[in-house]
Amino acid sequence: MAKDDYYFNEVYRTIDDTFSYLRKKWTIQIIKGLFCDYKHFKDFLEQHPTLSSKVLSERLKELEQEGIIEKRIINSTPIQTEYYLTEKGRRLNKIIFELFNFALDEVKIKSEQGSKLEESKENLRVCLNIK
Repeated sequence: MAKDDYYFNEVYRTIDDTFSYLRKKWTIQIIKGLFCDYKHFKDFLEQHPTLSSKVLSERLKELEQEGIIEKRIINSTPIQTEYYLTEKGRRLNKIIFELFNFALDEVKIKSEQGSKLEESKENLRVCLNIK
């Protein structure tokens, strides 16, 4: 019984840790963007005009430290970097899809715009590579 408690405590701790970094503002949008082939710093800023360079830089560093993304230097002069999801990061696709699904269903309940929301779900499914 003690082994089971330890195992589940570690599982719950890991779940809490995962939601700890996912809940930070802009993190889910950044991860989703990487699934949708945003690779450059400017791609995220163009897609999200209210996202500041400072916050984007912080989130990218945090996600890199968590092992969710990797930063690759493409060119040294001028320096060009690209960001990619790691295997660990790609495994978040179903979690992010279900979070978006839940949110889209809530929006649907409030707005009654079913067809547009279903189109959004399908686009997200393709982007996140959900079959």
